[in-house]
Formats: sequence, structure tokens, C-alpha cells
Amino acid sequence: MRFPRTSALPRAHARPASLLVTLAALALAGTAVVPGASASAAEEPGAAHGLKGDYYTQSAPGAFDFGELKATTVDPNLDFNTLEERLQARTGQSDHATVRWTGRITPEKTGDHVFSMTGDNGFRLWIDGRPVIDHWVDDWDREQNSAPVALEAGRAYDIKAEFFEHHGGSNLHLRWTPPGGGKTAVPQSAFTLPEGMEYNGPSAVAVQASGRTLSLEFPEALATPPAGLLEHFDAVIGGAEWPLDKARLDTDDSKKLLVTLNEPVVGQGGTADVRYDGEGGLSTADGEAVDDFWTSGPNGPRTSCGPSGPARSGRTTPSRSTRVPG
Repeated sequence: MRFPRTSALPRAHARPASLLVTLAALALAGTAVVPGASASAAEEPGAAHGLKGDYYTQSAPGAFDFGELKATTVDPNLDFNTLEERLQARTGQSDHATVRWTGRITPEKTGDHVFSMTGDNGFRLWIDGRPVIDHWVDDWDREQNSAPVALEAGRAYDIKAEFFEHHGGSNLHLRWTPPGGGKTAVPQSAFTLPEGMEYNGPSAVAVQASGRTLSLEFPEALATPPAGLLEHFDAVIGGAEWPLDKARLDTDDSKKLLVTLNEPVVGQGGTADVRYDGEGGLSTADGEAVDDFWTSGPNGPRTSCGPSGPARSGRTTPSRSTRVPG
């Protein structure tokens, strides 16, 4: 089965009650530690790192609203040099789209954290249900900083981020400055999915250094991949649909599924966007079926790319693929 590049809402993996997120007033405010914050989600066995992403089209060009939900995915973090390919694949358009990410964030240090965001176009951020950044403005690349947010190391706090794209280019970056540290991108390891969301798909996806293998790391050990599994996978790498060859487990780590690519990826940069329809018989070593998923990871960096010579920036389209506009 090959599913279309865009779709209506895929099967949800979350209990309906767990998806309710209270909308806070959009006023900037400092945030204190709340006694009800949950214990560390990052330390839970098999915790999937990343955020739930709900992708929408706007009700009309320039509405900057959440008109129609088109796809729900798992995204590794909020550090996107471009969102063009991601928006196109998930909503069918790269302009006039909005995204809402939800999950939990777990700091490593106790004390005041300052959150910073830049984007093209508007964005806003809530930590533990309280608004800390509100820049729902049609401009681009103007950094916004929160007031200090008091957080406790090892405790998981609800996080929600929203973004709208008007037209033209798009990007979004979430950074934090922890106590005594410098400003850095919030890493994937700090994010976990919303409480109650059921997800047993990969927590990390990447094209390996050779450019010939796509690696998917799962929270649990997998059973041997069945024949025909890849007929139920789609991969878009650097903006182009990529032909897949064979799937096998890593001999040193049965939590890692290795997919050989029919043609090597020569360019680096962009993302590897992977979608599985849940019907290919992929399962854990304990016999639990792996549900459908849609997630992504980096394409590179690489230091070599086989006989074609050194890796070069940009993207390379395989001869048998259909390019996705971005």
C-alpha cells in the first residue's frame, strides 16, 4: 500500500481526554514552579522523545487560525531552518498553514530559564499552561525572549507552541538559557510526548553517514522485519521521495531498524521524513504491533558519500522519484 503525501487526520494514538489543552490568555508573564508538575517523563522506561505536532490549513489566506486539521505527527524538536517541506507534506501547501505542538519539557537544572524564539512568521509559547512568549505577528526573524521561568530539574512540565506561516519562506527556532548556561536549542532529549499519548514508533530517525542507510531507533526491541514491510513505508529525504530497498535489524541493537536505500543520498541538509501506515506487520520483540507513525529526523551531516565523491550541500533527487514541491 502506498498512501498519498497528504491526508486527512491519520489514526490518533492518544486518548481523547489527554488531548485537551487549556488555552491561556495571551499575556506575557513570568512562570513559577507549580506543585502539580509531574515527575520526570524523560526517565520513564521507553519514553518517546519529541512533541506531538498537529498541522492545519487556515480557514482563509491570512487568517492565521487553525482552520482544518490535516495531519498529526511526532516531531523531534522545534529547531527548523525551514518548514517548507514539512508543511507541504502534512497539509498539502507550504503557505497559509498553522501548527500546534504539545508535550512535556524536562530541564536538567533547577532555577530560572529564559526561553527564546525566532520564526517566519508568527509564534507563541506556553510553559506549564502559562503564556511566556506571544508574537502572533506577521513578520520574520525577530527574536522574542520570555521573562525568567523557574523550573525544577528532573520534573516534566507541559509545553505548547503554536506557529503560523503566511507565505514565502518559513522557519522556527526554540532556544533556552538554563541557569549558569548559554543559549542553545532545546534538545530532543528534553521533550516527551503528551501524557497519555500512545506511541510506539521511532524516537529518532536519521540518514547514516554513508548516505545509503536510513536508521530508525525505537523505544523497544523489534522482531525481525517481515517480508514486504517497506511496501508500507514512504520516505521523503531532502524534499524528494526516496526509493527503499531492504529492511533489517541492527545486529548490535535490536531497537534499531536499518533501511537500505536504493540510491545513495549525496547531498546533505534538510530532513528525512518517514511515514508508516501500520499495516506492514512491524512489531516489537514481545509481539506488540507497531502503530502507524509519521516522524522525521536529519538528513546528514555526512563526511562521505561513496563513489560520487565528498558530500556537498543541497539536495539530490533520485532518478526514480517524484519531487515534492517545497
